[in-house]
Amino acid sequence: EVKILTLLSRRGNLRWQELKHLTGLSSRTLSDRLQDLTSKDLVRRKVDATSRPPSTYYGINPTIGKIDFPPGTLHAAFRDYLDKRNQSTNLFKIAGKRTPREVLQTTFRSISHDILFTVDYCMDNPENAQYIILFYLDMLQSQLSSLLSFAKKNPEFRVEIKELLNESIKEQEKYAEKVIENFLDGFEDKELARATLMIYFKEAFTQNMELFIFLAQVSQSEELRNKIAQIFGHEIDEERLNKLISENAWKDLESFSSTLKQITND
Repeated sequence: EVKILTLLSRRGNLRWQELKHLTGLSSRTLSDRLQDLTSKDLVRRKVDATSRPPSTYYGINPTIGKIDFPPGTLHAAFRDYLDKRNQSTNLFKIAGKRTPREVLQTTFRSISHDILFTVDYCMDNPENAQYIILFYLDMLQSQLSSLLSFAKKNPEFRVEIKELLNESIKEQEKYAEKVIENFLDGFEDKELARATLMIYFKEAFTQNMELFIFLAQVSQSEELRNKIAQIFGHEIDEERLNKLISENAWKDLESFSSTLKQITND
């Protein structure tokens, strides 16, 4: 039932055959689930008599928010989750006119809060956790779709999104620089090692490339060497770069990737 409700809430009205294909349920099981959902007034069956032959659609009951569910049911768990979530997000409601940046920042804080709230709620209600997560993902998709739709219609929002993204990238780079400093003690050529590690973070780490594979590519790629030189401040002698790559300090950086991974996951 959760899968059907999630699909209908995401995609709107769907034909029986479409639901069968998307859910992967057998004909008998799907019919039973739809009958159960319609009997609970969670889903409504609609017939389009204008099509030939007439088409039957299923959709979410628009008044679902007013239905009282028996305690202990999954639908009651959804209602409890939504009620508590809505109470906890009152501080994030946008009132009055604000700048595009303020609206975006409030939206991002709200999404971050929802993630934390959902994890906390699922820890307190493990019996329904998998369904609550699906329910939350559906809400998140709606939030992102609304934000995207709004941004498409408002050029100033698109500009702010790009600026906020660039600021986020710069913050990650600054934090990466601090992390990198902790790994430079073992290198003889600290300045070149710093520039090389920054390019690793920018070019390879986000693609899950192992550090030693990246070093092998550096020795072969003129493009990567040029990028390292840009951070380094001047051209790099090939002999100096090869000497850096052969330093034993690289062997001590097993924890480097895992440390930087925390940056991109935060």
